[in-house]
Amino acid sequence: MPVVDFFYDVVSPYSYLAATQVARIEAKAEVHWRPFWLAGVMQATGNQPPFLVPARAQYMQRDLQRLAAFYGVQLVMPATFPFETLTAMRCLLTLPAALLPASSLALFEAVWVEGRDVADRQVLKDLFGAEVLDQAAASAGKLALKENSDEAVMRGAFGAPSFFLGDELYFGCDRLFLLEHDLAAARGAS
Repeated sequence: MPVVDFFYDVVSPYSYLAATQVARIEAKAEVHWRPFWLAGVMQATGNQPPFLVPARAQYMQRDLQRLAAFYGVQLVMPATFPFETLTAMRCLLTLPAALLPASSLALFEAVWVEGRDVADRQVLKDLFGAEVLDQAAASAGKLALKENSDEAVMRGAFGAPSFFLGDELYFGCDRLFLLEHDLAAARGAS
């Protein structure tokens, strides 16, 4: 079965939308959920968030609502955007890989459906427990996030979400159809 690496940060509404659709990809490939720190990836690649470009920020609001409607999911912009996710992403990386999909979806939902502030340590404690929050502050949690972020940049990622099928990058939730197409083509060729 092919392997797809899914790099994401919960600060990205497009990553949230992609995460709601990953089950379609999981029917065709083994998906590895790979939390990374989007701010670090953007800094390393010289990219900038869309909300910093006024016309793009205005477009993004409408685009997100259209995509949410298309995917049949709820999306509510949080009161504070952007928000800090460094600790939240480290929390995810302290969990066993088998728990990453469900835990990531719960974190995405906390932000993009419930409007919870995941920069608030109490919110993270409620979601993950005190032990995970403590582990996220330890050097292993910090190192794991840095390694995922560095690997994503090394492979060509510049934003989120970024999917990799082998060396091929598929950027954005609106490119999932291409990833699905290429997975089907690879299946047919084997």
